[in-house]
Amino acid sequence: MVDRDEWLGEFIVSRPQSVGKLAERFEKVIEDAKREADLQRFLTENPFILSEQFPHGVHVVPKFSFGGKYVSDFLVSEISSGGTFWNLIELEPVDGPLVTKSGHFTQRVREGVQQVRDWRDWLNNNRDHAMRPRAKDGLGLGDIEGIWGWVVVGRRSMVTERFNQLRREVADESRIEIMTYDRLLEWIKKRADHWDAWDQSIKSWQLSKDE
Repeated sequence: MVDRDEWLGEFIVSRPQSVGKLAERFEKVIEDAKREADLQRFLTENPFILSEQFPHGVHVVPKFSFGGKYVSDFLVSEISSGGTFWNLIELEPVDGPLVTKSGHFTQRVREGVQQVRDWRDWLNNNRDHAMRPRAKDGLGLGDIEGIWGWVVVGRRSMVTERFNQLRREVADESRIEIMTYDRLLEWIKKRADHWDAWDQSIKSWQLSKDE
């Protein structure tokens, strides 16, 4: 396994004091956001939402540059005994349709998928450069066991059976998942319940220990 550069330490994500309150704030941002830039800013300031989407999420890097050619919205590492998997995340608008009247992805969805394809192709074609430490003019990503892609767009209320069919095809062909912001929100709410129960169990254990 290749050692990861020290620069990544800046992007290690820690759990906030209240995951439940974070989920509430995220829900409000989704409801009020007019542009994907609003969501980009919130997720940059609150990276736990993205890291917690993965079983072993560690780093959340916003606006990562691929050799000056492309810039991703987010690059998220998932590190396990199997190595490091890098997840490329593209944000698209929270409002607007997902499928055209003729049954195709809308332009923004198509562009989002193509963005992720371009990033992944670049990483695959320049893997040595991406893994090489920054001290040796690389990107400093260290181990790259696999590369996955996400496109986050729209709301669940906009989802149709045709949209589900199209995104299944993309997932099968390209290993790129297309999901709504509601999926991110739903999962962070579930994780909030988990962490609330965890914290309560720790408090109960500490009280019993002090008795």
